[in-house]
Amino acid sequence: MKTRNLLITLFLVVIALAAYGYFFVYHKAHADIFKATPDFTMEATELFEAFRADEVKANERYLGKIIRLSGSVMDLEMENGEISAIRLDVGELLDGVVCEMDKIYMRETGEIGIGDEVVLQGVCTGFLEDVIINRCAVVEIN
Repeated sequence: MKTRNLLITLFLVVIALAAYGYFFVYHKAHADIFKATPDFTMEATELFEAFRADEVKANERYLGKIIRLSGSVMDLEMENGEISAIRLDVGELLDGVVCEMDKIYMRETGEIGIGDEVVLQGVCTGFLEDVIINRCAVVEIN
């Protein structure tokens, strides 16, 4: 009988820990990118050149950091009538900095057009021919 009670108690503790992990760790809210203080503020060309010159060093410095970028809009990707990604011009025909919009801020992109000067803020996630910035929010449109 003692073994049975011990097993039931152990089972309930494991279920409680799993529930805690599921609700409070797995579903933890992300930091609000728009309100967060950026780790770095720079031009899109400066970030792109850092990755092109030395990708390993740039990954160590920028990967996972909140970056505020300014630059000219080279291309827009649309999804359901809203801007889902903004490619910033870095002086290369096929390469750039791709800022994938956070779904929370997709509607706040306003009237952005190709050639507009913008300031975006997001999390750097690496380099795949383009520098990829995720969870972006538009800070300013010039």
